[in-house]
Amino acid sequence: MGGFGPVRVARGEGSVTRLELFLDLIFVFAFLNVTGLAVEQFNPAGVPRGLLLLVLLWGCWAAYAWLGNVVRLDRGVMPLFIFGISATLFVMALTAREAFVDREGGLNGPVVFAVCYVIARNGPLFVATAAGVVEPGTRRSLRKAWPARLGGSLALLAAAILPDHVHGEVTREWVRFTLVACVIVADYAGTLLLGSASWHIKSISYWAERHSLIILIGFGEAIISIGLSQGAAVAQPLTVQVLAGTLLGVVLAGALWWTYFDIARFAAEQAMAGVSEARRTVLGRDAYSFLHLLMTAGLVLVALGLHTALYELRLASEMPIGRMGLLVLYGGVILYLVGLILFELRTLRLLGRSPVLGVILVGSLAPIALQLPVLVQVGLLTAAVGAMALADATVFRHRHRQLHAEIQPVLKQGGVTPKELFFDLVFVYAFLQVTAVMSGDPTWRGVVRGLLVLVVLWLAWCVYTWLGIGVRSEHPVVRLVMVLVVALTTFITLASPQAFNDAVGGLSGPLVFVACYALIRLLFLGTSWTVVVRQAPTQRASVARSAVPTMLALVILLAAALIPQPAGDVRLLTPVRAGLWLAAIAVDLVGNRLVGPHLPPAWSAKHWADRYSLIIIIALGQAVISMGTAAVYTPISAQIIVAAGLGTALLAALWWIYFSTTAVHGEPALAASEPARRSRLAADAYALLHLPMVAGVVLVALGLGKTMSVLGSQGLLDGAPVYLLPHFALFGGVIIYLLADQGFRWRLSRHVDPPRIAQTLVVTALTPATANLQALTALAILTAVSVGFSMIEMAQRNHEGRIKITFRFPRSTGRPHKRPTQDG
Repeated sequence: MGGFGPVRVARGEGSVTRLELFLDLIFVFAFLNVTGLAVEQFNPAGVPRGLLLLVLLWGCWAAYAWLGNVVRLDRGVMPLFIFGISATLFVMALTAREAFVDREGGLNGPVVFAVCYVIARNGPLFVATAAGVVEPGTRRSLRKAWPARLGGSLALLAAAILPDHVHGEVTREWVRFTLVACVIVADYAGTLLLGSASWHIKSISYWAERHSLIILIGFGEAIISIGLSQGAAVAQPLTVQVLAGTLLGVVLAGALWWTYFDIARFAAEQAMAGVSEARRTVLGRDAYSFLHLLMTAGLVLVALGLHTALYELRLASEMPIGRMGLLVLYGGVILYLVGLILFELRTLRLLGRSPVLGVILVGSLAPIALQLPVLVQVGLLTAAVGAMALADATVFRHRHRQLHAEIQPVLKQGGVTPKELFFDLVFVYAFLQVTAVMSGDPTWRGVVRGLLVLVVLWLAWCVYTWLGIGVRSEHPVVRLVMVLVVALTTFITLASPQAFNDAVGGLSGPLVFVACYALIRLLFLGTSWTVVVRQAPTQRASVARSAVPTMLALVILLAAALIPQPAGDVRLLTPVRAGLWLAAIAVDLVGNRLVGPHLPPAWSAKHWADRYSLIIIIALGQAVISMGTAAVYTPISAQIIVAAGLGTALLAALWWIYFSTTAVHGEPALAASEPARRSRLAADAYALLHLPMVAGVVLVALGLGKTMSVLGSQGLLDGAPVYLLPHFALFGGVIIYLLADQGFRWRLSRHVDPPRIAQTLVVTALTPATANLQALTALAILTAVSVGFSMIEMAQRNHEGRIKITFRFPRSTGRPHKRPTQDG
């Protein structure tokens, strides 16, 4: 493998690694910044700029999807490379709003963006070329790719530098816009001209899953944009119009999600398996790398349109969103459906059915909706997309059932389902809002408010994790329930700033929060009784028993919401209300721990462990977004770049702590446990001990966000200390995370890791010692300690791995006997 010995070739492994999911969550922040740029410049010039940036970002993402198909990104030195690229992509996403127009102060934004793009875009090609990890026949194609890549890189650098020497603001913008467009044309045209020689698909399931995940990222970005249209931790009045618009937006996103994940995603994967390798490579390039860009662009436009429409509802506007807003919202849906139609046509040779009907309906309703109020405009669009599902159940039912029957072998492969991933993505926004609540009130009272909301959200997430384990099929009832729960979770996330005291105007925040949370838990009980119990009658008693503590906890929360308090100060937290919340949480946790449902017959240790490892990834991704959001309006500077690198490295160390050993050993330990104690282990080690892990990451996100917020455009060695409480949140979050990790290990194996204990003690000692240091210095010390311990642990494992391949002398013969490790 050339000079990069540790780089390992992929040999048809069909799963996307957790490291790639972490990378994808960087793209959530990047897509959010693109949407934010278009929101700020919502005009015929701003929206095309956003789309150009999206195409550039897609080129970066597609390159790493191809690289993951060629090499194992979670083996050898590749994790270090990916985390370095993650930091580069994060800085690039931070400067997305400066990609066309530089801000005063700090570094040159367009140049920083261009340099980061060049590094990120060419990184996969460099690894594949230098390491020699491709087939000999493909190396020539890779060498041919370099001129196009270097030409595009030089053109983007020229787009960043040359317009500054052009007179006239309009001329300057047109020059930069044209040069960026040329970069995109050269990049994609070069890919087409090179042919398919460098597009070998080693694993069909990996390739399909990788691209389905980026579509899910697009849906997640749409959900987050719906929430952010009402502000982050902003105590806006909760009106019926706002809640109705939010519900329609989530249902719209859910209906579009259904159009892809109902049949197209799985049928296309099956179709690729039935063609020759040469045709498969071209099919993978055209249908996935190109046509999925159209669908992603459509979803970003939908997110932009929903953000604009729901922002109007926040202002209590009865006016239409205007011609531009309607074009973006309705046009985004049409663009997504057109991409889906072409995707089905290219892979399945299938034309017609509900996507074509959807395009006709949306296009016909657009002129009618132009003069209607905002809420009606969104409602009409949601109804048109929802009619597609109705058509598949009626007009096209025979063809629809036939296609469903054909994809059953793919659906039965198991693993985390699309509906579970769609459900998880709303928790990016939920955790983001919790961090924003604490950041808006950086006191012990604010931290308590945020953590109490986090625990309630966690309880809701856990019960639906159990439901996903209990119902292993894509049951239509469960799909509908999941979409409703996503909407209700968005409601309670919107209401979380007012969960303990009401703002002036609108509905009662505490009542909205508790009512939506109660509906979430009641929907779970009802679905468990009607679906799970029907499939597994032995679960009847346990589901019935779990209803008792659940209902009691809901009654206590309702009592807390009904306590009369003067409206206005949402930061108010009285001891009585806090005590009732704590009592409700204790009843729920302890009661369901004692009498709650046992693991269902369809239980899988891998599926259970995967669900909880994904929520750790979600929490880490939320920390990235929180860190970036805190500096998104700050001109890019050397301090910001260094802090972004340090923050990404710290999160990478937290990722390593969990996924290097904890997640690897947790699944087999749970699977090997006796059936009598398996439910207890699953409840304690995962449902309970993962909560402090997530809480620790959320506190780290608070500290990182506040650290970024105090960094301006001063010199690298200048700057003020971070606020005292966020400093303790940053260091304390790492300590809580480490202690929870140790608790997890102890509960499963009665094993304690001395290096992790030493790391915990070192961070604990550094917490007060670094309290008065500059924010960047304190972050650098914490990152150095965390990364240092990870590197020491990595070196120890490599040393142990080399020792294991030794010559041993059995007593019977005295001759050497070589016993290789699993990797050997």
